[in-house]
Amino acid sequence: MKIFPIQGLWFCITGSAAAATHFICLVALVHYINLAPQLANPIAFVFAFLISFFGHFRFTFRQIDQNLLATLWRWLFTSILGFILNQLLFLLGLKLFGVDFYGVVWLVVTIVVTILTFTLAKFWAFASKDKNETRDH
Repeated sequence: MKIFPIQGLWFCITGSAAAATHFICLVALVHYINLAPQLANPIAFVFAFLISFFGHFRFTFRQIDQNLLATLWRWLFTSILGFILNQLLFLLGLKLFGVDFYGVVWLVVTIVVTILTFTLAKFWAFASKDKNETRDH
């Protein structure tokens, strides 16, 4: 059995970098470009997606003979699914708590969606054909 904590640590580091990118873009778009948070969130997601894919591909789920393009499509699907859930929960949180609390709402939603995303990433998006090939470092 592979050591989960090392892979989990890389997932957290990469996810934190992507989340920070997402949040910084979100805040910048809201405060400096005056976009509504509901519109800024999808744009910020695109930037975060790029950070998360390359970080997870290179560090978190590094594998032997990994097909970059196939993995990219699976991760894109996983990320879009995660983003749809993120956006729905984000909109619900804004409705319940108000736009002034978009930062806190975003943080809570991100934590919830991260659990689902890790599961899909580990067992599908970045899974190798032969599970024995996976290298947790």
